[in-house]
Amino acid sequence: MTTNDNWGYHPDDSNWKTPYEVITIFADVISNGGNLLLDIGPRADGTIPEEQVNILKELGKWNNKNAEAIFGTVAGLPQGHFYGPSTLSKDSTTLYLFIPAKTTGQVVVKGLMNKVDSIKVVGNNTNLTAKIVGKISWSPIPGLLYITLPENIQDEYVTVLKLKLDSPLKLYSGHGGLQ
Repeated sequence: MTTNDNWGYHPDDSNWKTPYEVITIFADVISNGGNLLLDIGPRADGTIPEEQVNILKELGKWNNKNAEAIFGTVAGLPQGHFYGPSTLSKDSTTLYLFIPAKTTGQVVVKGLMNKVDSIKVVGNNTNLTAKIVGKISWSPIPGLLYITLPENIQDEYVTVLKLKLDSPLKLYSGHGGLQ
């Protein structure tokens, strides 16, 4: 991906992506198990345009803060269990959820069979609580996990939540009823 609309340096291209755009695209890529090749086009004298320097610095700052959710992880939840990017630790006992800035209210995870031992905000270690809604005691179908996300703990670009699970990730794969 390029930081504007062209590969390499084009003095006439000033359509720079914002750090938010690059970070959210990056989160989506790693959520799917991919790698992002980000093009930087230096000028003829070797200097890098300030807009690109800003993108790199902000991406680097965000990567450093959230390194545990990025490096050494694998693709996250399959589609339908969480509406956003996610990654997993290699042993599948830690789930990371990537929440875009300015998300208010609650985050929902569907079909999680595991008990969640703890929920923390990566980068500042704030503990969060969750509640399970819709779980019926006699049914094998898990309820919905609702996590309240206070505004004051959010990252300026993408907040990452760390869910420590009681065992390797297990998702409900049935279709309702008593399966």
